[in-house]
Amino acid sequence: MNDLIILCKVSEIRISCIITVMMLQTPLQGILFDFDGLILDTETTIFQAWEEKFIEYGKKLLLEEWAEILGKSADQLGPVEGFINSFREEDKRKEILKEVKEKELALVYQKNPLPGVEDLIIKAKEQGLILGIVSSSGQDWVHSHLKRLELIDYFDHTSCAEEVENAKPDPALYNLGLKKAGLSREKVLVLEDSPNGVLAAKRAGLFCIAVPNQITGQLPFYNIGGTPDLVLNSLLEFPWDELMRDN
Repeated sequence: MNDLIILCKVSEIRISCIITVMMLQTPLQGILFDFDGLILDTETTIFQAWEEKFIEYGKKLLLEEWAEILGKSADQLGPVEGFINSFREEDKRKEILKEVKEKELALVYQKNPLPGVEDLIIKAKEQGLILGIVSSSGQDWVHSHLKRLELIDYFDHTSCAEEVENAKPDPALYNLGLKKAGLSREKVLVLEDSPNGVLAAKRAGLFCIAVPNQITGQLPFYNIGGTPDLVLNSLLEFPWDELMRDN
């Protein structure tokens, strides 16, 4: 029989109270983490690097246009594709891509994990949970940063873009992550930061907590089929007591 999960969070910034009948059974046995924007705020830095390049050439990068590709595969360029293709010379296009990539990396490598991330990961492992990464980014990108942050050994498995035909918002990555976890859907929850990521998790039939960052917090999450089950301001608010109680 389904459990009635009632989770409420109240803060100065956001009030979230979701009441829903879910196939989530406590105590929790596994967590599937998104990476970009959830563990490490790469999304703000990437947007900033491209925004500066657009401005340099007298153009404007709109957040609502950028939102179309957040949480999707790196191959999805959205508004960047039109900007790049506006330059006829191949060398110029390559030069711009190289400059933006260098700026992105310089900014990202200054970043530490987002608030509450390390404590949550450590506590979850101490309590015997199975942890996985499910990311629309490539494995080299995800693993290199997890190693740099000294977090990779806490994760039992990762599922990245090159392992599936379609990345988020398609549910394939979450279905793969669930398979690697070896757990039933009823015992796993997802942590996501973007509407596309939430939509992928819900399409896979998983309980999903949204933790928006500086960029994704400005986007609409409550779309048809992609409504998160709970929204937190940061992972410092993770509801351990509710999710780890015995039925």
